[in-house]
Amino acid sequence: MIGVPRRAFFATLLVTSGIAFAIGGLTLWFVLVRPQTTELNQVVLGIIVHVLFGYIVAMAGISLASTDLPLTQYVIATKWCFGGATFMSVLAIWRSIPEVRSGAAPLGVLNELIIIGSVGAAAGVLVGMNRGQAVRNRELIAEKEDREETLVFLLRLLEHDIGNHLLAISNHARAIRPSTFDPSPTPSEAIEERAANIDRLLETANVVLESETGDADFDRVDLSSVLRDQIAVVSADAPDVEMCVELDDRLYIESDRFVGDVFRNLLENAVVHNPADDLEISVVGTVVDEAVEIEIADNGRGIPDGVRDGLFDPGVRGNASSGDGIGLYLVRKLVKSYGGSVSVSERSSGGTRFRLGFPHAPDEGRAS
Repeated sequence: MIGVPRRAFFATLLVTSGIAFAIGGLTLWFVLVRPQTTELNQVVLGIIVHVLFGYIVAMAGISLASTDLPLTQYVIATKWCFGGATFMSVLAIWRSIPEVRSGAAPLGVLNELIIIGSVGAAAGVLVGMNRGQAVRNRELIAEKEDREETLVFLLRLLEHDIGNHLLAISNHARAIRPSTFDPSPTPSEAIEERAANIDRLLETANVVLESETGDADFDRVDLSSVLRDQIAVVSADAPDVEMCVELDDRLYIESDRFVGDVFRNLLENAVVHNPADDLEISVVGTVVDEAVEIEIADNGRGIPDGVRDGLFDPGVRGNASSGDGIGLYLVRKLVKSYGGSVSVSERSSGGTRFRLGFPHAPDEGRAS
């Protein structure tokens, strides 16, 4: 996964900082305090005070390293840790100014700075982890609601559309009974078409369920090859449409076998909803920083304002559309499952523009 090295970096930073606080505090305690300490309970208490808060920071880092939480939680915990350490250190320095001016031992001031700084770091990392968990909980609630919406939609889709297709198959089957046999291939073709529609619906349901349950296995895929394959298929079906293609090499992302459906849906959407005469579709793919960005645009009639806002919602389609409203919904679900994003806008010169972004999977053998 792309975010693993970054999560490891923040976890290692917290562990290292906690160990540094503990070792620094313990070293100064042995140098400054231990020679003046005679009672066992004072020895134990001194060691605990100088080590405890650094230990809390280090254990927070270890705890994060053993999880697969989102990168944002690591960032939040680290920011709060160093923010708390900085705030408390500033207070310690401000308090120590009179002592430094009076010639107090600098090691004593440093000892106090490390102790108070580690207290701030420990408090900060605990607050940060709690805040990060709160953010994660909100995300999980949103995902749960979205998943319930998806499952309800799938059930309604399968019940409604498959029922219609089965009814049509039954009618066409009666049309080719021996008593009413018609040599025309139309009923046979209609049955094949309806069967293909059922197969497509079941495959769509499988895709959406895999994206929701997290059961999909992702591999490193070059989108430039996927896009060229899909463009070739659409061009063969619509030879009058002009395709303008600009693709960088090595547009690698982590995805599954259904990634081609994303671009097939977008390209076919442009072809189906616009007249073929003078229709131009541009496909641009680039790597920007650590993201793969794909833009698919056309010079067609555009999308009505009332439809564009909810275009990726299940069942949304224009009044003139003969589709079932699941193509772009499927696009959104798949792109989201790959850790990406998709948006739609109107071109200033007329037409529609889809923008997609995915985390870039580095070339094998190269650092991210």
